[in-house]
Parts: sequence; structure tokens; C-alpha cells
Amino acid sequence: MSRLLTLLLLYQNMYIVGKYISIEMLIEKSKDSYYETLQMSSAGWHDYTNDYKPFLKYYLGVDLAAYREFSSRVETLRSQGLTKSERVKHVFIQSCL
Repeated sequence: MSRLLTLLLLYQNMYIVGKYISIEMLIEKSKDSYYETLQMSSAGWHDYTNDYKPFLKYYLGVDLAAYREFSSRVETLRSQGLTKSERVKHVFIQSCL
């Protein structure tokens, strides 16, 4: 649920890369790091001494990876000289991989 809410917050603040690149998939690929940084950021939560920086750094890295992947896909499509329908087909195939 928290991942969906985070994605919603990103959309509301005009960070729409999640519409084109699966943020969830990127987190799944690095789930060990996800849970590790979540644990680090939660330590001391009960006595208000926890530090959110490790998780924020992780999540910003995920967002950056999503934007890089999106940029790479767009650049690939531009350089291939595909028609509009061919580009749509290419993006659809890439998103299913």
C-alpha cells in the first residue's frame, strides 16, 4: 500500500515516469536493498531516533533509474527511425519483458 501511495504522490507532483516505467519492477529487482534500507530507516522509530535518509536515498535512486530507463527507451526509438505504430509496438513489447 505504501508503494502505491508513494507513486500517487509522485504523480501529484508531476513525476510521471511511473506511468511508463514500472517503479514496482525496479524495487522488485533490488528488493534486498529495499528491505535493508527500510529496516535501517525504521531502527529507533519507537523512540523517535530513526533516520529516514537511507530509505530516501534508496527511493531517489529508484526514481533516477526509472528516468534513465525511460530516457534510454526514448533515445532508442528516436534513433531507429520507426513509424509511430512501430514505436508503440516496440514500447509495448519492452514493457512486457
